[in-house]
Amino acid sequence: MALSASTEAVGAVSELLSTRVSSRLNNLPVLVGRPSDAPDDLGSRGLNLFLYRIGFDGHMRNQPLDVGQQPPLWLTLYYLLTAFDSDNESETVAAHRLLGQGLVALQELNFLRPAVSMAALTANPEPLKITFDEADADLLNKLFSGAEERYRVSAAFQVRPVMLATDAAPDYAPLVQTVGPGNAGVMVFASMGARLTEIEPAKFVAGDRVALRGIDLAGYDRINLGGNLLLPLAPEPEDRGDVVRFQLPVNTPIAAAGYAISVARILPTGRPMTSTPLLGELMPVVSGVALDGPLVAVGANLRGSFIVSGAQFGGPDESIFAALLFDGVAVIQLEPSVDPTATAARFTVPEAMALAPGTYRVVLRVNGQQALQTPPLLWT
Repeated sequence: MALSASTEAVGAVSELLSTRVSSRLNNLPVLVGRPSDAPDDLGSRGLNLFLYRIGFDGHMRNQPLDVGQQPPLWLTLYYLLTAFDSDNESETVAAHRLLGQGLVALQELNFLRPAVSMAALTANPEPLKITFDEADADLLNKLFSGAEERYRVSAAFQVRPVMLATDAAPDYAPLVQTVGPGNAGVMVFASMGARLTEIEPAKFVAGDRVALRGIDLAGYDRINLGGNLLLPLAPEPEDRGDVVRFQLPVNTPIAAAGYAISVARILPTGRPMTSTPLLGELMPVVSGVALDGPLVAVGANLRGSFIVSGAQFGGPDESIFAALLFDGVAVIQLEPSVDPTATAARFTVPEAMALAPGTYRVVLRVNGQQALQTPPLLWT
């Protein structure tokens, strides 16, 4: 996800609407700007998009992309669609026909999915939805009330949610690795078959022995991880039908994330029978960090790149962030500067965010899961 490019999302939405509607209507000119300026620019019949208001989406306010990050701005963009005939008039039958074609083109674009080349919008976690609004006389009179403005019948619509991500440092901190007495397992209601009540530890890394406790577990010989990975169980002599254990191999290539974990057995019919699930959180492992080439001075600060190596990074399709902490406080948050692999990710501190020399701690998060390790990075 190119979150840094999302600061241009407002302009990208206007460009996307103009391009898509124009393509749908046989390359009809579709301008972006005030309707009063459109006749001079069109030169012939066409459509005009006017962004007259930017609102903030109340339903998604304070919704971060990852726990600990600062929430992005979630916007609702309000547009007017105005049509012009070949004489630059908007109140003729020809203009009205064109306005109707434009409305149908917008309706067919719902829901908008931008092309990969539009980096400002590809990070948007949801498709862009088009909703038509009432463009009553009061609204149009307010928008066409200038001395050089003429009242023009127009249609109103909105596009949401449009995300503008912030570069603010996250509120990450090293994970607590030592805790006091644990709470009781999750209580579940009775159901047929095996019932899981507790997973210990709830957060684990590949190679850890994980215990699943529950009821009627005898005969269940597989672990279902995330609905698509069946691992054989590793029974132990003391197991009596109320606990089973599994161990995810260290070289497992799956990404860190929260997974629904259940036990399963294969029935004589060949179909699996599974227990109630519990949430297990597979954490990434950071084995080391190192500078990737020499650092470059920017005044008294330094810019450059570093590589984080480890396991359970997943790859380019995962949500990966690294934060640098100084004296326990996050000072910068970064996305991978190139596509990461399952075992390595490269991050770049740009010139505009160059850091003072010093020793920083690296916090890595993959799909919302944070690595226990926070190795030092010598930034000199």
